[in-house]
Formats: sequence, C-alpha cells, structure tokens
Amino acid sequence: MSLREKTLELPRTISETIYLHLKKAIVSGELRPGQRVQEKDIAALFKVSSTPVREAFFRLAAERYLAINARKEVLVQGASIEEVRELYEVVRALDLYAAKKLAGTLAEGDVRMLEAMTRKLGECYEANDHQRYLEQNLRIHDWLWRANGNASLHETLTQLMEKIAIYIKSNGFSPFADQKALDKSYADHVGILSALERGDREALESIISSHWGEEFSEILGNA
Repeated sequence: MSLREKTLELPRTISETIYLHLKKAIVSGELRPGQRVQEKDIAALFKVSSTPVREAFFRLAAERYLAINARKEVLVQGASIEEVRELYEVVRALDLYAAKKLAGTLAEGDVRMLEAMTRKLGECYEANDHQRYLEQNLRIHDWLWRANGNASLHETLTQLMEKIAIYIKSNGFSPFADQKALDKSYADHVGILSALERGDREALESIISSHWGEEFSEILGNA
C-alpha cells in the first residue's frame, strides 16, 4: 500500500488532549455544574505549563462547557431548563432536516440495520428498562445522523445532546420515567422506521416535529 492510500492520524496537541479530557469529565458528570476547575491542578495532572491548559479552558468556555467569571475563576457551566428547551428546539429542527435527507435514500442493508436497532429498542421498552431504552434511543439517532453523511451536522447534534446530558446528570433526572413519554417515544421510532422505509418525508416531519422533548414534558411544558 502506498503512502497516498494510507489514512494518517496526526497526533493531538496537548491542548486538545486536555480539552477532550475535561469535556468528557463534564459530559459524564465527573465534573459537575458550578464546580471550580483549577488551572494549576490540570497543569500538574498533565505535567505541562499553564499555556495549553488556558487554551483548553478558552475553547471549552467558547463552547459553553466552562464559564470564566470576573474573578478569573473557571467553573463548569450548567444548563437551565429554559436552555434545555432551546436546545431541544434546535435538535428537533436539525433532526428533521437529517431525516428528510435520508428518506428514500437508505440502501436495503441500512434499512435492515435500522430495523434491528429499533427491534432492540422495543426489547428495552417491553422490559421497561428506562436507562437501556435511553441509551439505545440515542444510538439510533446517532446512527441516523451519521448515515446522513454530513459530518458537520453530526458534530453539531452530538454537542447539543451532550449539553442536554449534562442537565440530566446534574439534576438526577430520569428520562422516560413517565410511561406516557416512554410510550410515545417508542411509537415515534416505529413510525420513523416505517416512514424512512417508504421514503415518506411528510410522515417524518409530522413525527419528528413532536418527538423531541417528550421525556421532559412535565418540566418543559408543551414543546
């Protein structure tokens, strides 16, 4: 194989390594909203100077994972319920765009894959396993976003879902604990599969326009 045929992965900078480490800790809930992040502690952890740490801090602050206050303290940034509502509005719009682009374009193998994933979702639904249902639900959406072929769209939607995940973890919220939300979500996914198989963009728009945010219905109100 020639060098041209190889895909070479360039090494990450130390700043990017720190950025990814902190972002993962925030999204996973290891670092919680309001918690202070000390520059010297991160520098000591990675055995580096303050410069790459600050670069990572500024990048995370620009993406609203961290906040830097007037006293130059670096704090993990949370999300209010109003911000969650806004995030869902954007997710809903982008998800609809992604799904409509896929309608009528999925290969037979892709349809079978989506059927298998939806079947597994049904198993979680029948078992009333809310956590596994949530995880499989997100896998399906991530698969659909990747299948769309637009890397920027996938990255944007992933970041939006990460912000929502921060709210879920920091507030001890259990999505789909409400049976009505669980029932509707599963029915929606069955409908999404059917609409994609038929290439029915109108049906997709009808389903997705009310799909996102149902698990937050009690605190979001009518989305």
